[in-house]
Amino acid sequence: MKSIIHFILSAGLALFFIYAGVKKFLPKEQTPNPSAKSELVAAIQNDHYASPVPFKLAVKMLKVSGFLKMVGVLQILSGLLILFPKTRLGGLIFLLPVTLNIFFIHLFMDNRMDENIETGIFFTLNLLLLLAYSKKIGTLFNARIN
Repeated sequence: MKSIIHFILSAGLALFFIYAGVKKFLPKEQTPNPSAKSELVAAIQNDHYASPVPFKLAVKMLKVSGFLKMVGVLQILSGLLILFPKTRLGGLIFLLPVTLNIFFIHLFMDNRMDENIETGIFFTLNLLLLLAYSKKIGTLFNARIN
């Protein structure tokens, strides 16, 4: 029963991050929103950076720099690794810093509680799925090199 639950949760996490990674490469239709742009410009001019202004600015810079595309590649690769049982541990370990960073960026720079909860769920799920491999992970740290 535990292995079935582990498989379902792993598959769900993998498919979500594959989808999120692919989405970063698809062109978005952006509707002009002059009020949002003027809000950001006013915040910069007045030196008033209350949340979520820093988050919005950071995401814009990450998009322009191409960093989000690199994150998308990591998400797709991690998701694919998680789908297959033999590579699942590697995928979960590979995804851990990604989910941790996404969670902390939202926690410290975004004041939308729903986003904080959603990203926290993915980070926690990643940790919980890694618990099934605690013995294997423990042997990595207990290995002695002669």
